[in-house]
Amino acid sequence: MSFRLQDHAFFRPAVLVFSIFTLAQLISGSILYVEKIGLHPAGALEYYRGSETMLEVYPERPDRFRNPATFYGLLKTAVSHSLAYGLFAFLLLHLLRSLLPDGPRRKPAEWLGIMVYSTAFLDIFSGFLVTYGPVELAYIRTPIFSAFVGSTAACAFWLIRISLTRYPEKYDWGTDGLRVDVEEHSRLAEAASKKSSTKQTQGAPSV
Repeated sequence: MSFRLQDHAFFRPAVLVFSIFTLAQLISGSILYVEKIGLHPAGALEYYRGSETMLEVYPERPDRFRNPATFYGLLKTAVSHSLAYGLFAFLLLHLLRSLLPDGPRRKPAEWLGIMVYSTAFLDIFSGFLVTYGPVELAYIRTPIFSAFVGSTAACAFWLIRISLTRYPEKYDWGTDGLRVDVEEHSRLAEAASKKSSTKQTQGAPSV
């Protein structure tokens, strides 16, 4: 079931503001990620496994004297991020899918939703993989984070485009709140009007 954005005067700016705040959150989160971990695999390795392990693999990199991440710290981050990512992704994708008309135009949004949830899941648990897996897994940390940010940003930009564009809808809402096809409704109304007019003409008494 979908609904028309133009039927809700307040809903359009609300979706626009929410999308802008989403982009602001993604930008600030990306800045924090670069500051804490960086874009190089050495940064991920040092952040999760400590400076000693990082220097063994990348001796030319500067030492920031980090201790290895603990299981408690990783679990604490995973729990908080699981709740935040889950609610945030659900709200974002629910808005996007609801505002798109029924039919094939919803399919890309569904695939985008799968990507958002998949990359969010990998982003949450990639810290465990880098900490307890082979050192080569440090290479996947930044690409996973980038994929999550990119797919979420795509949802936000899509919502902004929808909120700023008035799509022509082929359907309207009936008095009972159910969706009806405008073209079909017009044809039925016209046929009923002609039928009623014919009956009145045939039933008129002759003088």
